[in-house]
Amino acid sequence: MVKAFGFALGAAVVCNGATAFEMVTGTSNLRRSPAAAAGDRFISEQAQGRFAGSTSPISLHLAGACAAAAAVIGATVRRASRRPVVGGNWKCNPESMKALDGLVANINACDTSKCDVYVCPSPLHVAYCADKFTNGAKVTPQNCNFKGCGAFTGEVAVEQMKDMGITQVLIGHSERRGEFGILPMESNETLATKLKYILDAGMTCVFCIGEPKEIREKGLAAVIAEMDVQLTQIYSLLDAEKVIIAYEPVWAIGTGLTATPEDAQATHAGIRKLIADKASPAVADGIRIQYGGSANAANAGELSAMPDVDGFLVGGASLKPEFAEIVAAISKGSDQKAQAAHGGLSCIGDRGASPEHRSGVLLCLGLQKPVGV
Repeated sequence: MVKAFGFALGAAVVCNGATAFEMVTGTSNLRRSPAAAAGDRFISEQAQGRFAGSTSPISLHLAGACAAAAAVIGATVRRASRRPVVGGNWKCNPESMKALDGLVANINACDTSKCDVYVCPSPLHVAYCADKFTNGAKVTPQNCNFKGCGAFTGEVAVEQMKDMGITQVLIGHSERRGEFGILPMESNETLATKLKYILDAGMTCVFCIGEPKEIREKGLAAVIAEMDVQLTQIYSLLDAEKVIIAYEPVWAIGTGLTATPEDAQATHAGIRKLIADKASPAVADGIRIQYGGSANAANAGELSAMPDVDGFLVGGASLKPEFAEIVAAISKGSDQKAQAAHGGLSCIGDRGASPEHRSGVLLCLGLQKPVGV
């Protein structure tokens, strides 16, 4: 990713230093930061081919390089505009109430100044935890019904949550979708109904999706096709301010296996493209997509560097002090993305690059041979 972004910055400097393109002022897209809109306008100019100055073969070659480079910068800018989010899913833990204070302390040790944090206690522990977090971490129950209060044995309702000051709930976790030999309690249809119920109640939602091992083994196209199946009934409900997507490669949950950063990025990018095509580009750019496959302090840094990974849904590691390290890793990654994105846009706008600097970039791009070759 670092090499790719270096290439992007180099190409951007060449484009503008050589006046291959002119920036055109336009209006920002709805709910997009000025920086993101600036990157999009630059990309748009490349696609439209609105050249200013030379149209020599080298300028046209640079134009193609710039278009690809600008796409990388645009993706990085949009990533920098999304606030990271990390969730801790305690599942059916701990065994004893006596352990809760230690788990709460782990969460309160997190620096949430640059990252949103939420925690999913077991149903029996939600009430105890509801007012225990001092750093803005949100208590997020692991499920809800779609009928409200009434004769629904074993269920919990968002009305009950709201009365406790809870504003967010998680639904669709793979363990409720029927993985690991547990009786399936959710379907795509039921989850769509639940999501609408949650949003209509004025709450926010973490919506889980993911694929089992047999689908992953068929390749990325099969994975994205399955993600489309799980998202089809909720595209119209997606709102970047109210819904977080938690992508869980089911084969990695609790197994110690983790997707490579590149695999995670490819899947997240594919999910984002589905949302762009079937909801809207604005929703796709703004919605946060978490990675939820055995994330821990050891792999969080590399995963955080991926432009479409906006955080983590953490299982086992959320029961350990290392949870704070995971939050710190994604916060650091977000800072680096923001700095790189702002630097890239500064380079795009800098038309005063020296001939020597442009020559060095040309060498990097392979468009100029080094001396003596």
